[in-house]
Formats: sequence, C-alpha cells, structure tokens
Amino acid sequence: MQLKKFKKKTTHNTFFLKYFLWYITSSLFFNSFIPGSKIRSILLKLFGSNIGKNIVIKPNVKIKYPWKLTVGEDSWIGENVWIDNISKVIIGSNTCISQGTYICSGSHDFYDKEFRLLMQEVEIGSNCWIAAKSLIGPGVKIEDGSFIKFGSVVLKK
Repeated sequence: MQLKKFKKKTTHNTFFLKYFLWYITSSLFFNSFIPGSKIRSILLKLFGSNIGKNIVIKPNVKIKYPWKLTVGEDSWIGENVWIDNISKVIIGSNTCISQGTYICSGSHDFYDKEFRLLMQEVEIGSNCWIAAKSLIGPGVKIEDGSFIKFGSVVLKK
C-alpha cells in the first residue's frame, strides 16, 4: 500500500446539489436531537430511499446516501446509528437496528498499491434484531430472524 498513489473514487452518481441538500437536511433533521420519525421517513423518500410504513427513526442517525437505502415496514433505527452506505444497504421489515450500530458498505484493499475502494452491498433480513454497538461490515448478508448480540462484529466470510 502506498497512500500517495490513492485516487479518490466517486461513491455516488448524483449531482453535487442533491448531495449538498442531503447534507444540510441530514444535519438538521437526522443527525440532531429533533424528534420526528414521520418527517424523517418523508425526507428519506424525497431523497430516493425506499422506505416502508411505520418506520421509527430515532434522533442522531447518520445516513450517508439515502438514495442507496431500503428499509422495510415496521422497522426501527435507534439513536446514534450510522449507515455508511456508499453501496446499497437493505434492511428488512420488522427489524430493529439498535443504538450505536455502525453499518459499513465499503472498505479499501490494503494489499493494493493504490488502496482501491471496495464497495459491497449489505443486506439485513426481516424479523432481525441487531443489538446495540454492533458493527456490520461490507458484503454481509444477515438472514431473516437473526439476532446479533450486543457489541458483535459481523464480517463477510
């Protein structure tokens, strides 16, 4: 790895204005203490998310690119969850993502001289509980009905 050879890769195919507007909206309504799951759901839909009915989105949630997010019906996203979705993240129905969880859909190839960015979709099934402070890595697929224990690290095999 030689970091001086790193070439930044664009992680979104959208206009700068859309990204800028999301950044401002996210700062005001998501990554803040302001309550209001309903308004957060509406805003996510306006920015291209596929969001089901009856979603609970707690304050201080960070979502990188809403246009790469799908969440099923009756799901919860807890406080201080960070969905770092440079690639698609799919969360099923009736699934709870507990507080402080980090979902990451990208990393770098440590062995590549150019330290290339690797993007891999993350899929969390329906009827799952991802307990607090868990880490979900790129390329992970969590099956329906799974329980991920507090503080777990889940990586692709």
